Amino acid sequence: MASLFAQTPTPDDITLFTQELSWMIGAGVPLGRAIDLLGQEAGQGRLQPVLLAVRGELRAGASLADALTRQGAVFPEAYLRLVALAEGTGTLPLVLQRLHAGRSQAQALRRKIGSALVYPAFLLLVALAAMAMIALAVVPQMRSVLPAEPRADGADAAIRRLIGLSDWLTGHAVLAGVVLALLLAGLALALRLPRVQAALIAGATYLPVVGNLILTARLAEMTRSLAMLTEAGLPLAEALRLTRRSTASGDLARLLEGMENALRAGQDVTQPLRTARGVPPLLSSLIRVGQETGNMARSLTQAAQVFEEKTRLALDRALVLLEPLIILTISVGVGGLIYTVIGALMSVNDLFV
Repeated sequence: MASLFAQTPTPDDITLFTQELSWMIGAGVPLGRAIDLLGQEAGQGRLQPVLLAVRGELRAGASLADALTRQGAVFPEAYLRLVALAEGTGTLPLVLQRLHAGRSQAQALRRKIGSALVYPAFLLLVALAAMAMIALAVVPQMRSVLPAEPRADGADAAIRRLIGLSDWLTGHAVLAGVVLALLLAGLALALRLPRVQAALIAGATYLPVVGNLILTARLAEMTRSLAMLTEAGLPLAEALRLTRRSTASGDLARLLEGMENALRAGQDVTQPLRTARGVPPLLSSLIRVGQETGNMARSLTQAAQVFEEKTRLALDRALVLLEPLIILTISVGVGGLIYTVIGALMSVNDLFV
């Protein structure tokens, strides 16, 4: 449980560190001095303990890649492999710039998706608040117009059940609040677990509209990572392995594993792509072109750009459809409560006709 609340560096922290380190080394600042300056700038933030540990490893004679590797799971495996490769070839500033660019593009896309979901989430919150107000403030007032005994035909059964639920919630407000708080806290903790996140996203890929958006975004992130790794000079098989180990999608991990196995066996690496669910033929075509021209990095970069644009279009299309759907759901929920109240009033009126 404690690990859930650990103040580990966020992906944004790592991206900013990568950018600043590339600037400093590119400007001629020695690596040790650059880490010292970044540690001082971090203050008491999440990244400072990591930078202090890295500086200690560097003083002991470790390479930057080894020092970063010894920080646990803070830095992705592909990140560490690229840093080690750059140190061996003397291209550390350039590789760090590419790492920053790739991470920035992926994070910008995720932020765009997150920001786009704020308004639909707000609509749902308002709907829940409106339904709670009707249930707790309006429904109990119906008690004064209902007869003492329930109607024989059960016409007022629904409103009586709502009144009973409202009375229980009002009489046990503290208990209901504690239970709700515990449920929300448990949900928040569960959503921070990688397995839960992966399961939810995997299930969401089968939903209409939203599923296409998630799959396209994952393909954009996968191809961007492959492009960055191959551009740095890694063989395609190793790039596939590193991308597979860093992806959060089980389906894409299995797809990358199939491609890696096909490549190592001397078979067509694009065959798994042609049979995978939701993967457009464009990706296999671009990879085949990259193999034939010997410029795999360029083909994968083009694929990443295409999928990023498709993600933006899919996001716009999803929002166009999602907002009316949420409004319709709100209307059905609120309308159902109002219909129940009006039905109760009509049933009471029938008693006096």
